[in-house]
Amino acid sequence: MKKLTVKKTLLYLIGLTLLGVCVTLIQQTNLGMSTWDAFYRNLYVGIPLEYKYLNPIVSVFLITFAYLLQKRKASLWMLFPLVISFYVGVVIDTLLLVVPSVTEASVLWNLGYLAAALIVCAIGLNLILYCKYPLPALDELCLGISQRLHTTFGKGKLIGEGIALTLTIIVGILFSHYSVWFYIGPTTIIFALLIGYMVDLFHRIALLIKTKLFA
Repeated sequence: MKKLTVKKTLLYLIGLTLLGVCVTLIQQTNLGMSTWDAFYRNLYVGIPLEYKYLNPIVSVFLITFAYLLQKRKASLWMLFPLVISFYVGVVIDTLLLVVPSVTEASVLWNLGYLAAALIVCAIGLNLILYCKYPLPALDELCLGISQRLHTTFGKGKLIGEGIALTLTIIVGILFSHYSVWFYIGPTTIIFALLIGYMVDLFHRIALLIKTKLFA
């Protein structure tokens, strides 16, 4: 990780906040959960284990695997994603009090929320990647995948979402969550297929703007 600066720290916090906005928008629709959230939900209902214990446990596994992929040595920074999760959680809890739900509104409103969630998530992740500060655990895993395969972060994200969808189905079958379709909804599929593309798209836009400004 590079040296801390006020500018990058501010951009980092904005990026993390946007991730919280993304989750909030998704939760205020009737289109289902994102891929990883569906995976967590199957575990939460099946074990059952409270989220305050479940999230850190899964994060430790994800970050450990991410470090192995990146061939990084274990350090205290491995625990930082837990701090990130807490901050994003605070943002989500706060925004849920003020962002109106569209679960009873038309499908266009719900799709609009989902589209906005994809955009703010893509921008947020690009801001965090630009700062080169620690990523949330699942995104650190996607970064490790992209580095190991020598591809873009967006494609690593696509693979990571595919892994999450597979795990969701496996765990759902394990706990016989057939009646709720393993908590998979339209958002689960749309998010899994598009978020990687959106991340790379906004990365290219940022590079284009930078090139134009300093040409």
